[in-house]
Amino acid sequence: MSNCSPLLRAQAKAALEKRANLVAEMRSVQAAANLSDAEKRERIERLDVDVNALEAEAREAVARGEREAEVRSLTGNSALFAQTGNQRQAEDENAWRSLMPSLSEYRALIAEGTPSSGGYTVPSGTASKYIDALKANSAFLRGLPPESVVPFDSATFSVPQLVSSTGTDYVDEGETIPEGEMVWGEVKFEATKIGRIQWATVEILEDSAVNQRNAIANNLLRDASLKFDADAFTGSGSNPVKGVLSQGISTTLGTGKITVTYDDLADAVARIEAMNGTPSVVWASVDMAAALRKEKAAGSGNYQGGSPVDAPASTAWGLPILPSAFLPPKTVVVADGSRIMVGIRRNASVKVSEDARFDSDQVGFKLTMRVAGVSLAEASSAQIVKASAS
Repeated sequence: MSNCSPLLRAQAKAALEKRANLVAEMRSVQAAANLSDAEKRERIERLDVDVNALEAEAREAVARGEREAEVRSLTGNSALFAQTGNQRQAEDENAWRSLMPSLSEYRALIAEGTPSSGGYTVPSGTASKYIDALKANSAFLRGLPPESVVPFDSATFSVPQLVSSTGTDYVDEGETIPEGEMVWGEVKFEATKIGRIQWATVEILEDSAVNQRNAIANNLLRDASLKFDADAFTGSGSNPVKGVLSQGISTTLGTGKITVTYDDLADAVARIEAMNGTPSVVWASVDMAAALRKEKAAGSGNYQGGSPVDAPASTAWGLPILPSAFLPPKTVVVADGSRIMVGIRRNASVKVSEDARFDSDQVGFKLTMRVAGVSLAEASSAQIVKASAS
């Protein structure tokens, strides 16, 4: 019996090392520029099967070690009762130290607290890309360039804003260049947390035909992105996340203009460009996105956005069109994404606990993220176009 425990310990560690190598390979596949998305998914899915098998092997080794420890304790009781207290304690400690690592030591081996390593959240390739997946689920974040999503490390997200600037003028040769004056202000947002816990029984996780752990994590992430999108577009007043609709410039079309057209988008683009902005995205309510997709040029019958094979739904005036159910009906926003900032205090992360409901054999999945506001450098950077009600 004494020779079995080190063997099981070595077996668990070997399985975890192989798992780590496969995780690294999954990351390499994800980053490979020469593979298509379909090829990446196929390879990662194959690797994920092996990752799950190796983790199961390590868990089984731990469980066997715990059973051996229990048997060893029971069979050694008669001899232990005959020993002195100090001797019994020393030998008992040595016996346990020769067995498998404790649960906390096992968790440390698989880096359960490190999202980039995956831990209990399978597969690790998904767990390491939560912020990328969040952007993929969020119509608002997809419309922003990477530099507009700003990490910060305090309770408050402060965005400097130029209030006014004076002093620029023509200067004669040899004359002193006059001093200008810039007045700066700031907009502050308090970090606010988005979070949710989902419970699942061990039986559901074991018997599911799909990777239920990964499915739960993805659903939590989707729900977080939906909550953020709702406030990023329409948040106002006491809402902790202020939206673009409450900060941009709104234009309501005249009576009879019941849909927003490509001509209206052209006007909004011009208004942004007039302030030296660079329009980069169009966000549209579901009904207006549908209307833009079906709009045809007068007299030709051709789609304004191009022929169907050219994906007319994807662009307008060279800008991506991103539909969102969180925009009010008959609403389109044309924006310069580089002039919009979103504060990320803590990236979205999913953690798993197998202890909180230990007595009912349930596993808890917890998603949390902290964000702080949506800030426009100037109101003209977001042009809100609303169709007439009648």
